[in-house]
Amino acid sequence: MLIKSKICLTVLAIYEMVAVSVLHFQRICDAMFPTPFCDSWYRYFLFCIVVPLVVLLILMWIREIIRAHRRRRFIRRAKNTVNGIMTSIRGKISENINARDLERIITAAVLVGIKKYADNHPKLRHNVNDIMDIANGEMELDIMSTADQVKPVRRRPSATKTAASRGKKK
Repeated sequence: MLIKSKICLTVLAIYEMVAVSVLHFQRICDAMFPTPFCDSWYRYFLFCIVVPLVVLLILMWIREIIRAHRRRRFIRRAKNTVNGIMTSIRGKISENINARDLERIITAAVLVGIKKYADNHPKLRHNVNDIMDIANGEMELDIMSTADQVKPVRRRPSATKTAASRGKKK
């Protein structure tokens, strides 16, 4: 970052020296610009302040514009790629699989996902089994009232396990 600043300041200093020299000497100024322009003090303001600021603003914003363009181009390419993949998949699926088979495949995938999740979470597995029993008609809703719910009973560890865990023998 510091080397870029040094380069920019060096270029600016050289430009200022050349601009002031060209504008200060009347013969050189008259050869390059009209005489009324060279007679006014506006020339120094224009070439020593306005032109460097415009160049600075352009250089400062051009990087942001290029970055935004690259980001948009990357996103556009990714979007076109995904659209192309989806179109080709959609075409292949519609050629080989009808809507009913696709619905069955999606349903099977969802059920496999639920089963894997339920294997890791036993309470969910119990609730899903109850829901499936109700849906199949094996369990009536009246049976599932809040008063009839069975609360799990905590078992106390047996005396042999407690004594063994303390290091004592019976």
